[in-house]
Amino acid sequence: MDEAQHRFGPFVLTPGRELRRDGHPVALGPRALMMLETMLEAEGEIVTKAEILERVWPGVTVEEGNITVQIAALRKELGSRPGGEEWIVTVPRVGYRLVRGPVPTPAEAPPADASGKPSVAVLPFVNLSGDATRDYFADGLVEDLITALSRFKSFAVVSRYSSFAYRNRTADIRQVARELGVRYLLEGSVRLSGERVRVTVQLVDAASGTHLWASSFDGEMGQIFEFQDKITESVVGLVEPQLRRAEIERTRRRWPDNPQAYDHFLRALPFFSSRNPADYLTALGHLEHAVSLQPDYAAALAYASWSLARHGTVALTALDTAGVARCLELARLALQYGDDDPLVLAICSHSLLAIGNMRAEGLAMADRALAANPHNVIVQVLGGICNMLAGDPAKAEACYRRAYTLSPGAPEASESLAGIGFARFFMHDFEGALVWLDRSRATLMDWPPTYWIQTAAYAHLGRLDEAEATLARLKSFAPYTSIAGVETVAQRSDGRFALIIEGLRKAGLT
Repeated sequence: MDEAQHRFGPFVLTPGRELRRDGHPVALGPRALMMLETMLEAEGEIVTKAEILERVWPGVTVEEGNITVQIAALRKELGSRPGGEEWIVTVPRVGYRLVRGPVPTPAEAPPADASGKPSVAVLPFVNLSGDATRDYFADGLVEDLITALSRFKSFAVVSRYSSFAYRNRTADIRQVARELGVRYLLEGSVRLSGERVRVTVQLVDAASGTHLWASSFDGEMGQIFEFQDKITESVVGLVEPQLRRAEIERTRRRWPDNPQAYDHFLRALPFFSSRNPADYLTALGHLEHAVSLQPDYAAALAYASWSLARHGTVALTALDTAGVARCLELARLALQYGDDDPLVLAICSHSLLAIGNMRAEGLAMADRALAANPHNVIVQVLGGICNMLAGDPAKAEACYRRAYTLSPGAPEASESLAGIGFARFFMHDFEGALVWLDRSRATLMDWPPTYWIQTAAYAHLGRLDEAEATLARLKSFAPYTSIAGVETVAQRSDGRFALIIEGLRKAGLT
């Protein structure tokens, strides 16, 4: 690794001051990043407020409150360390110190299950209450988590009978992972005090010992079953995207001599958050390769269908007859081999509705997916898209809000926020739409549909200067944007896109 890079926990700050967490960009302003770089260069020593002001605001007189604002932004994005402590420590009346911790040493990853999927074991939670009669709570919680995680087809989950063999055993996590044949371990503890209970959970990459995610949950014993449900829902919503993100990074680091279908599938996934139309064709190439190696790979077939649909949206071009036929053929094959997989159902519902104009069939399939796995963020996002296209913005908004609540740190968070903005726009709440669209733009990349809606919302509010500025930004990275192109996408909807097109015309788009 280039020595100019700064690494701490799951984060890397590049020489160009781009912060990444597990390989994914973290949205922070330039002053916050400069402040972070200053603390990293201090290597654990205290950085005084005077030093920060001199480095971040050279030659400018500013209040110390500006430092506090940037520190708050950093803490919000960095989150907590695995033990719950802050990454940035305040030294009263002096300054700040960043706790880096050791850099994990790479190791050979434990094996996946026989199918090649990533695998996870939920270990028995430690009862820290000193009361063995409360073990049932920890055991019941672990069983709930295993059941909920088992509903995801993107990874394998070790049964409770195997993982519970490690109750009251002290062993190195790498040894446990090797014995269970998994890559990831989910472990935790329970502490009860009177009627109060705290559960701490963390996800560990057993190959490197890196803590991918950790969190604590608090509740009352009087609502024990509701509390168990809350923890299960939250952990599933947060853990599943972290597993997928970690697997993408693992594949980027390890390019096998004989790549298998799963590797090509993983290589395709990062392209699904791109604004570049060509990237979706690159994804399609990987997915077609995966399918050629394993023709019954339902997830790869579904994503291949989705890549064609996404390409048309970003490129503002309609699929030709052959493209439509291929998109629908891939969806039908995916359903043939994986109609019990909620994610496959959700993706194919979008293809059938958006590309095949089969609204009744597509909506019914989306509802099946939502019922089968309400914890999957992508299922919720696609449920939102399908309901939006079918003309039910209220139901679409509910899906998007649930997606964001389940996992605000997932790669789909930006699209969830944008989706809420779209729903508010179609319900003529233009001011509300702008609030959510601003939040979406702040979290990730420039996604063209976000700019269509934002431009139109400004125009409908009579704020033409802002509408024109937003349109100019859109044209700077998507110069092919035109009324004709948006009308191509509008053909997939129930007619509500006329509101977007009207606003874009007011802003000057031709």
